[in-house]
Amino acid sequence: MTARQARQARRAAEWGKAKYLGSWAENLWGRLDAVDFLSQAMVLAATLLLCAVPFMLVVSALAGRSAVAGLTSRLGLSPEASADVGHLFASSSTTSSAVTGLSWVFFIGGGLAAAVSIQQLYQRVFQLPKHAWDRLRALVWLAVVVGWLALAALVGHTFHASQPVLWWIISVAVCVLFWWFTMWFLLGGRVAWRRLLPCAVATGGFWIGMLLVFHFTFSGMVIGNEQEYGPIGVVFTLMSFFIAIGVVIILGASTGMMWHDRGMSFRAAVRRTRRTP
Repeated sequence: MTARQARQARRAAEWGKAKYLGSWAENLWGRLDAVDFLSQAMVLAATLLLCAVPFMLVVSALAGRSAVAGLTSRLGLSPEASADVGHLFASSSTTSSAVTGLSWVFFIGGGLAAAVSIQQLYQRVFQLPKHAWDRLRALVWLAVVVGWLALAALVGHTFHASQPVLWWIISVAVCVLFWWFTMWFLLGGRVAWRRLLPCAVATGGFWIGMLLVFHFTFSGMVIGNEQEYGPIGVVFTLMSFFIAIGVVIILGASTGMMWHDRGMSFRAAVRRTRRTP
């Protein structure tokens, strides 16, 4: 490298550093780093795999539905990928008949553990202490989620087939409302609705984006990992999906907080544009 090239590289580095310091990117990265977002996403993924998956399998079985069919429709799995995933789980009738006696305790406890994990993750992101009614709120939220999923399974497939564009528009709005309610309710109303709105919008946007990415890639990941590692490879693929969920939850909340604190609203952007000569 010549002396001129070295000077150009140094100036470029200094320019990049000056642009980064105090920027929204530095603000966002500081928030993500403060909560150790990647490690927390992996911890949440492990909890979802160990607790939420068995819970949802039992819920689907008790409702007479196949959890694999639901996953297939939501992520657009190919027939081969759907078959690979289906090999991991017993039939709905086998699962529902196994839920007796003490199994109900573990069934409800697993769902509650998953809900509490999401609640504690939000408390960490928003730097809030635990609350006396946390477990009760998590249990009520879990019941709301089960009811929402049941309603979505009842009307979603038919509506999506008949009105796909309208279905996507409504899905985006419902997704934002769901995460808006989730954050407010699990945090016990200690964060104002207005402050949570950017977090909900960001989370909803990232969530839809994540589903779109996995819609086009999940089948290939399932088939490739199953061929390379066997059935355990399908578990690896599911784990990557759950890690993505954790990243979306943390990134959405952190982005919304940065957005709100820096006044990065559409109205503020319009006002700045009008002030520009």
